[in-house]
Amino acid sequence: MRKITKGKTNLKANSKTFLAIFFVLAIALFIVHLRVLVNNLQYEITGKSKTSKKLLKDREILKKELEFLKSPSRIEKEALRNGMNFPKDWQIRTIDVQSQLDS
Repeated sequence: MRKITKGKTNLKANSKTFLAIFFVLAIALFIVHLRVLVNNLQYEITGKSKTSKKLLKDREILKKELEFLKSPSRIEKEALRNGMNFPKDWQIRTIDVQSQLDS
């Protein structure tokens, strides 16, 4: 009977050891999984940050280009290059808006 009692004690000790090892491994796998998720997020953040910097740089370039395209001197040069001329004095009509509104 003594051997049977020892076997049961060993079985209980083995099952406790097995459960302890199982929980330690489960926690370790969970920690590794979290670390992988963190690394993936860091790569994604880095990529988004690079994209954001590039977009901001492109935005500044486009702003400068827009300022250039809207400049009156450039528009005047383009108009003259395309055959447009300044109006002659006889082509200009002056309208008194205030008298039109009072009527």
